[in-house]
Amino acid sequence: MCYNFDKDLLRQYMMGAANPGNHSKNQKGFDAVDLHLYDVNLKDGKINDKYAIEFQIEEAEKAIDAALLAGKTELRLIHGIGKGKLRDVLHKMLKKHPHVASFDDAYHHKYGNGSTLVYFF
Repeated sequence: MCYNFDKDLLRQYMMGAANPGNHSKNQKGFDAVDLHLYDVNLKDGKINDKYAIEFQIEEAEKAIDAALLAGKTELRLIHGIGKGKLRDVLHKMLKKHPHVASFDDAYHHKYGNGSTLVYFF
């Protein structure tokens, strides 16, 4: 049996944004969203760096929107260490985001230095 489902809706449900019984605006806690490119369809096994970062930033924006809808106070974005390109672009976007109070690049026991914790107003 094959089921068709919306991956974005499933992701939102798993984060609590699409859960009908989860509408508390004062909900505490946070989620972690991995921005690594695992499931992207690649042509010839390669991906353009610019496209990759654009895709990852779009995913981060979707995760922020879902967290805000769920009333979350924090969200951890996992970007990895690498050369720091994604982190730099992500931080630039977060500085301009109207609902981001602050963000912290502090060490995390599970993700090392490859994640950013975002705090919302």
